[in-house]
Amino acid sequence: MSSKILKNMSWLTVSNLAVKPLWFIFITYGCIYYMGLAQYGVMTAALALMSICDGSLTLGSSPYTIRELSRTPERSSEFFSNLLLSRIGMSLIAVILGLVIRIMLGTGALDVVLFAGGYVLARNVLEYCRALFRAHEIFQYEAWSTMLEKVLVIGAGMWALTVTPSAASALMGMSLGMAVTFLLTFAWVTRGLAPFNWHLVSGKFFREALPQAVPLGLSSIFVLLYYRTDSIMIEAFDGDLVTGQYGLAFRITEAMVLLPYIVTSVLLPRLSSLYASDGAAFGRLFKQGIAGMALTAGLAGSAVYLLAPWGIPLIDSSVDALPAIPLLRILVISFVISAINQMMITHLTATNQQNRLAVILAIAAVLNIGLNLLLIPRFSAQGAAFATVATQILLGLLFFAQMQRGPTKRTA
Repeated sequence: MSSKILKNMSWLTVSNLAVKPLWFIFITYGCIYYMGLAQYGVMTAALALMSICDGSLTLGSSPYTIRELSRTPERSSEFFSNLLLSRIGMSLIAVILGLVIRIMLGTGALDVVLFAGGYVLARNVLEYCRALFRAHEIFQYEAWSTMLEKVLVIGAGMWALTVTPSAASALMGMSLGMAVTFLLTFAWVTRGLAPFNWHLVSGKFFREALPQAVPLGLSSIFVLLYYRTDSIMIEAFDGDLVTGQYGLAFRITEAMVLLPYIVTSVLLPRLSSLYASDGAAFGRLFKQGIAGMALTAGLAGSAVYLLAPWGIPLIDSSVDALPAIPLLRILVISFVISAINQMMITHLTATNQQNRLAVILAIAAVLNIGLNLLLIPRFSAQGAAFATVATQILLGLLFFAQMQRGPTKRTA
């Protein structure tokens, strides 16, 4: 790999290692300590619901922006001006949608969902700002933004928890911290990298962009469905406590996603650029990336699997938390497979195979929801964990089969 790629990975690695352990302590131990495992289940389900609603309406704008601007960086202001407005508008619709769904389900107070919606909305538009950093391969900017985000979100969240130890209070504080981070990062982006220009906002841009972006957006929806519906279904079938147990195990594997996040974030713009200019270099870089991913994810997953009986009690020593141990051991298997799958998703995105990617992920989402409906009533949270593993196995097989076929046409 080139020195620039390694440098970019180093920026993301150092910044995340500086703050992600604090985030993990806050989102698991800190929240459970103050609000209890049942309220933690309420927060987990609310965030899952709003993540699905919000992610369903992003239209694939981030991966599309990264792929296209890595090839045509001079269009940065045009992309940023149009798609940031789209993100804000769609996120507001998502908050309303989440509230409507919560009312229809009748599973809890609306203030929790409202604050979860505010948090996810701010996170969504912040993530789009960072897409500009990635497209230009200046990951030091994303690194500083990430550290700022965690400091503000953890600080505001802890303050809110000490005032009122509840899920709604924690989410309110987290929303405030995320919103401030977005405003500061927005100013950072517009200062020179991609100035916001109302005159560049046009229907013509969306007519050209949507046919390519929407399949990537559908892919994100399907990913969210099979990653997040399990928590919502567990809450509906088994209540807040079991949801909290599952959420505890899920948070640990979610923290491990840092590894594929760093690798694929750095490789997507480079692979997209190489695909349009140097097919041999593209192939070499991808093979290096997937081999490294498989090795490191396997080692990390094995360590967590072995240490699960000691790790869970460190976060919550109560008897109620013990069921999270076998859940974690199942979910960590899913993590290893999903890390490899993320590299294949990156390959299909960089090679303009967004339509096929969307079809594969749609199949996986349908399978996952069906397995959850079948297994959760019989096996509770463990059924949801097994459904996640089965889905990842199917995804890996389908991705591999598609990559063997290859793209039908190379486009710049």
